[in-house]
Amino acid sequence: MSNYPVDIANLQQTVLQLQGITSIESGVENLEPIDAEMLPLAACAHLPHATLWRTGGGLKNEVLIQFEFAIEPSAAGLQALEFIAWFVRDCARGGTKLQLRPFALPPETPYGRQLGTTLKFHFDLFVGEIEETLEPAFAIVRELAQKLATAMKLYQIPIK
Repeated sequence: MSNYPVDIANLQQTVLQLQGITSIESGVENLEPIDAEMLPLAACAHLPHATLWRTGGGLKNEVLIQFEFAIEPSAAGLQALEFIAWFVRDCARGGTKLQLRPFALPPETPYGRQLGTTLKFHFDLFVGEIEETLEPAFAIVRELAQKLATAMKLYQIPIK
């Protein structure tokens, strides 16, 4: 049986092992009630808009498991980002509904300039056919954590 905090935390900890990764957070969201009219709302700012515009919103029985991570502004941070970008692309080519995208907040707010301080990256995992339990989604998360750890060892990726 799946345990949400353990499944998600395992993948988070694997990503955090990479040199150059400074933080990671995650969340699970039911996409089914999200429609195109909701996408411009601030509450939906974290969602993968291009993907959801293409489908007019979330699909029936679809969840999004999203991981948001930050990198340090260094060669190590860029190398970690490049490795994750390759990993996500490779998984997507293999059929996992996974994508990587940048995320940032507006350059200026009423409280001052924030350009250069808000850049983060999301990898979005879309899982359909979720009806009564999130276990099918967590099984994919467990598999991704295992594959990522294996790739890190295989390619001797620098870890902390």
